[in-house]
Amino acid sequence: MKFAIWGFQSDSEIKSYVGEILSKLLDEGHELFMLDSFAHQIEYNNQDVHIISESGIPRETDFIISIGGDGTLLSAAQAVMRSPIPILGINLGSLGFLTTLERDWRSGLDEILKGHYRIEERMVLNCRLEFEDGTEETLWALNDVVIERADVFNLLATEVRVGEELLNRYLSDGLIFSTPTGSTAYALSAGGPIVDPSLEAISITPISPHTLSVRPVVLRGDNSIYVTLSNSEGRAHLHVDGKNTRHIDGSLRIRIRPSSYRIQLVVTPDNTFYDKLRKKLNWGQRSS
Repeated sequence: MKFAIWGFQSDSEIKSYVGEILSKLLDEGHELFMLDSFAHQIEYNNQDVHIISESGIPRETDFIISIGGDGTLLSAAQAVMRSPIPILGINLGSLGFLTTLERDWRSGLDEILKGHYRIEERMVLNCRLEFEDGTEETLWALNDVVIERADVFNLLATEVRVGEELLNRYLSDGLIFSTPTGSTAYALSAGGPIVDPSLEAISITPISPHTLSVRPVVLRGDNSIYVTLSNSEGRAHLHVDGKNTRHIDGSLRIRIRPSSYRIQLVVTPDNTFYDKLRKKLNWGQRSS
């Protein structure tokens, strides 16, 4: 099998785990590729591992193995957004909602190499920036699209339409537009709902809204959502999966809708969303 090793963090623990994982895969005869920036960070130099750029992942790669946390997996998702390459996440971070294996990855990886796994397809958001001069830019999000105020002294005024129908004019610190996958990320900390990742839905969660009656809303996944800044002189920051940041103003319109792309996650048979919720959020456990 062919595996691409993905990461962007470096410490003694990660170096140790990466070395052990690569040794195991090489010993079993698999062909390995590694992101050049990651290899440089962890000072890895083995002629049996092909060093590649972010755009150089072979299309016939069986899995990308993301080693780190959810942020690492999100960056891998951006790299394969247009390619149907499944991602296997090994969590060396903190929470790890998107990753499949934890620090005791050995038995789980053995089972996956034996073919005991399933593929989960996750919804992706298409975020199109429509500029006043007619030009456009398109970004994609596995987790969320976040619009936050740029002026710390003033609330952000936004108008949100679902299709042609006005949903609301918000005064807030910002808005989070999330997929079901992203419902357990920033949106959750802002008071948004947890959404089963098998659903096709888009959640809109206001960040510290001026009016307490303004609540999160979950929309059907086939909607197109249009966002503009109510003040033509307004300024804001747009973040896509916490990585791709754009400075925006009232001269453009943002369209958010489901993408035709899907991200494929490698999941062990016993790794269910509900089980992960209980474990990661410590549901059902008494506080000491």
